[in-house]
Amino acid sequence: MAGNDDKLSRDGRRLALVSVAAAFTFIGVEFAGATLGWSNQTMGLLELGVAAVFLWVFIQAYRMWRARQSGQDG
Repeated sequence: MAGNDDKLSRDGRRLALVSVAAAFTFIGVEFAGATLGWSNQTMGLLELGVAAVFLWVFIQAYRMWRARQSGQDG
């Protein structure tokens, strides 16, 4: 049981770092696009990539939450 909690803790820290990195990437893309005058297509493609990372984070967080709930039930 303790090994599973350690794995969930590590996975949670990784998800937190990935979500913070994605947020900073989004801010950087917005700044770079406004500064360098990138087209809407380029901006949309990059924002779609960042959105995909956030979707992955949400799915993984849900899976971790379900794993923790099943571990508490017995």
